[in-house]
Amino acid sequence: MRFTRRHALGALAALPLVSRPAWAQNTFPTRPVRLLVGFAPGGLTDIAARALAERMGKTLKQSVVVENRPGGQAIIATVAVARAEPDGYTLGFAGTNGMILNPLLYNNLPYQQSDFKQLGSMGKSPMLLIVSPTLGVKNVQEFIALAKKKPGDITCAHAGRGVINHLALLHFQSKTGTQFQDVPYKGSGPALLDLMAGTVQSTFDFPTSALPNIKSGKLQVLAVTSDKRLSSLPDVPTMKEAGVDGFELYTRMMISGPAAMPAPVVKTLENAVREGTRDPGLMQQFADQGVTVEFTSSADLDRVIAEESAMWAQVIKANGVPRTDLKS
Repeated sequence: MRFTRRHALGALAALPLVSRPAWAQNTFPTRPVRLLVGFAPGGLTDIAARALAERMGKTLKQSVVVENRPGGQAIIATVAVARAEPDGYTLGFAGTNGMILNPLLYNNLPYQQSDFKQLGSMGKSPMLLIVSPTLGVKNVQEFIALAKKKPGDITCAHAGRGVINHLALLHFQSKTGTQFQDVPYKGSGPALLDLMAGTVQSTFDFPTSALPNIKSGKLQVLAVTSDKRLSSLPDVPTMKEAGVDGFELYTRMMISGPAAMPAPVVKTLENAVREGTRDPGLMQQFADQGVTVEFTSSADLDRVIAEESAMWAQVIKANGVPRTDLKS
C-alpha cells in the first residue's frame, strides 16, 4: 500500500484528547508519558527507545510507555508528535530519518523541524560497510577496486529509498567514483538475511542489527563510519583509516515533543533524558552494540540538526535525489 499524506494525518485520530490545563494544575507528570517510535519493534530505534524510556521513568516517577507507529519512513509517528497536545505526555523518539532527512526529501511533509521542541539526544550510532564473505575482498580499497572493475555489477542492499543507509551508499559512490546496483528492501532485517544467503553482496547497516552475524563470521565488515574505532569491533578501521576521507556518518537518537510545551515541562523532560543517559548499564549495553551514549542538550541538538541537515542536503543534491510529493 502506498503511503500518503492522508495516512499521516489519519494517524492523528488515534491520539487521545487531553485537557490542556492538566500540566498547570498538577506537578508534571501525574500519569504515564507516551514515547512514539516510527519503526516496528526490534530495530535499533525501538531498542534504544525502550532502554531510555525505562531510565526516564525512574527519574520522572511515572512510566514512559513506548508505542510503535511504523510507516512512511517514520512520518506517521513524527507527525503525531507534532500535532499532539503540547502537555509533555506525548513525545517522539526520532532518528536521523524522521527529523533530518524527511524534511529534505518531501515537498509537502505534514510537519517541519520548527514544530518540535528538542529535549535532548540519547546518543548516536555509526554505520558499517558490510559485505558477503563470498565477495572475496579483504578491505575497502579492494572493494572499491572491484566495483570500478565491474561498474554496476556489485549489488548493495538497503532498507528503502531515501533512508539513511541508501543515502550512505550514494555518498560512498560519489566519494569513491564507483557505481553499485542498489537493491531496496522493506527494512534492514530482510536485507541482512539476503546478504548472508548471497543474494546480494554488500550493504550499509548499523552495528545493532549486524554484530551477531559479524561475530559468527556470516558477514564481513570492512569499515565503520565513525571518527574512531568501535570497542566491539576493535580491528575494523574507520572509513578515514580505510582511505575514504570525509565519510563520518551517524544516525542520531533524538527525543522531542510539540513545540508549544511549557518551559517547566520541557525542563523536567530534558532532565529525565539527561539522567537516563548517565546510567552505566545503558552505556555498556549500547557500547557493546556500537552506539555511543552521550547526552546532547536541547540547544546543542538544534545546532547539530542544522549542521547535519546541511550535510545531508549536499549529499542529496550531489546525487540528484528528487524530492517526492506525498499524495493527498
